[in-house]
Amino acid sequence: MTTTPARATAQRLRPDDVPRVTAALESDFGRLGAGMWDPRHHYLLDALDRGEVDRFVVFGDDRPRAVVHLGLTGTVVPAGDPAAAEALAPSIDRARWRILIGDEPLARALVEASSRSWWRRRPSTRVQRLMTTDAAGVAPGAPIEGFRRASRADLDLLEDFACRLHVEDRMGPPLVGGARQGVRHRMAESVDRGMTWVVQRHGRPVAKVDLSLHSLRRGAQIAGVYVQRDVRGRGIATGMIATLARELLDGGLPVVSLHVRDDNVAAIAAYRRAGFTERGNWILALR
Repeated sequence: MTTTPARATAQRLRPDDVPRVTAALESDFGRLGAGMWDPRHHYLLDALDRGEVDRFVVFGDDRPRAVVHLGLTGTVVPAGDPAAAEALAPSIDRARWRILIGDEPLARALVEASSRSWWRRRPSTRVQRLMTTDAAGVAPGAPIEGFRRASRADLDLLEDFACRLHVEDRMGPPLVGGARQGVRHRMAESVDRGMTWVVQRHGRPVAKVDLSLHSLRRGAQIAGVYVQRDVRGRGIATGMIATLARELLDGGLPVVSLHVRDDNVAAIAAYRRAGFTERGNWILALR
């Protein structure tokens, strides 16, 4: 008599399984050698470090083969085996996701599995390049002139920069009304937490950069990079990113990462000059 092997399932992460999932993410699900860890997954690792156990769904009965983090604001971040997509898709659909970003094979498979019902509008997707640097790779040099932490006095310009970036980065149409006020609120929170910096010229900011992650154990992730159009092409993006990365790494962080549109040639070149290297492709899906 033969039996059909049980199919692997997806289930909420249990507290006693956190060490196994942490080890799986650190080793890129067994693809890295002992003593190594993969900075591509530091967002997920930081979420585990912060105790967000109830936000994770795990695929794999005998061992973790894939995970997805279900963010409170509708952002989901997957990692692992693309064969997990069918099992994980119901969980992300119940979370009513708006933004999905993660490893290309699994993210593509999740978008496909989540888009099969006839009444669902297919999400827009694009390739993002994940780039990282560390203390050995970051470009050397003096801090860029005018680099400082942002203050509440900068909020009008920060709001404008963030709204312009939203359109230029193809995240959606121009923001107005309540949506724009939401951007202002998020920028104010970032400023108050010390997670936004600007480059100043002639007494006013002309560029900004934010952090979406800051962990002494896991590293930092750069986001929200914007340079005013009339000062582009002068090395401001490269100098700003290199200066911030050096400060973070000198402060003891192990790695700094960012992700950028695959077709944003100018930004990719600027980040390379700052010492960042590509670590693989992600998919960003919006719906």
